[in-house]
Formats: sequence, structure tokens, C-alpha cells
Amino acid sequence: MTDSATVTKAADQAAVRSRRLRTAFAALGMLPVLVLLAIGFQFINPRFLTGTNLLIVSQQSSINIVLAAGMTFVILTAGIDLSVGSILAASAMVAVL
Repeated sequence: MTDSATVTKAADQAAVRSRRLRTAFAALGMLPVLVLLAIGFQFINPRFLTGTNLLIVSQQSSINIVLAAGMTFVILTAGIDLSVGSILAASAMVAVL
């Protein structure tokens, strides 16, 4: 009987560990992946995590961040708006003029 009790206890512990891992991954989201990517790019190019490069990356991604934030609110309110790309293109053309 002790063998089956030990196996059952080990299976329960594995299930608890698996549940904790899933909960932690759901709470952290993609943050660990982002950190690993930053470490990898820093390893490839030592100037990646400098202040100047981070400023340039944030400036170039600011338009996409604003669009993504807007689309998040649209999707959360159960509305699907497919015109975001065309509005971006039209506003870019107007800004050029």
C-alpha cells in the first residue's frame, strides 16, 4: 500500500507544481520572453541596451503602441474595427501634405 500512496502523493505534487507554473505564466504573460529577447540582443550587440538605442526604439514604436492601446479598448467593448490600418495610412498621407 505504501507504494501506491507514494505514487499518488508524487502525482499530486506534480499536479500542484504544474498548476503553479501555469498560474505564474498567466500572471507574467510575455514579460519573461521580452527579457530573454533583450538579453539575447544585448549578447549579439553590446550597444543594444544603451540609453540612446532604447530612446530610438521607443520613439519608433510609439505609433504602434498608441494603435494597439486603441484597438485593445475597441476589442474589450466587443466591437471589431478593421479600419485602423486605413485610418493610419490616410492620416499619414494628410500629415505629409
